Amino acid sequence: MFEVSDEVRRVAREELIKGPLSAALRRLANRFGLERTNVAWVAAEVFDNMFVPDIQAIWEWDLEGRGDGHSDAELDAMLAHLRMDLPRPRVMSTLAGATDVKRGSTR
Repeated sequence: MFEVSDEVRRVAREELIKGPLSAALRRLANRFGLERTNVAWVAAEVFDNMFVPDIQAIWEWDLEGRGDGHSDAELDAMLAHLRMDLPRPRVMSTLAGATDVKRGSTR
């Protein structure tokens, strides 16, 4: 099974900031020798709001440029909603019975 290393994650973030998404993912695939499946898992590690349909869009993308699957423009449009570094909610404070660390009490 493919595991996303810290280096791949770092490079992915750097590439994705440069944009467009399809070009960045292709550069990443070429640099690390990744196929669509693994490119999708890298994207899932980097984007905070990625869901299964987004992963499937990458799986169905024409990464190799053979004319089969989603074009770069289609993929860019399909994944335009993805964001990195979104603020994360404080999950512990919303859980029933969570302990208030400052006071040591249970809410």
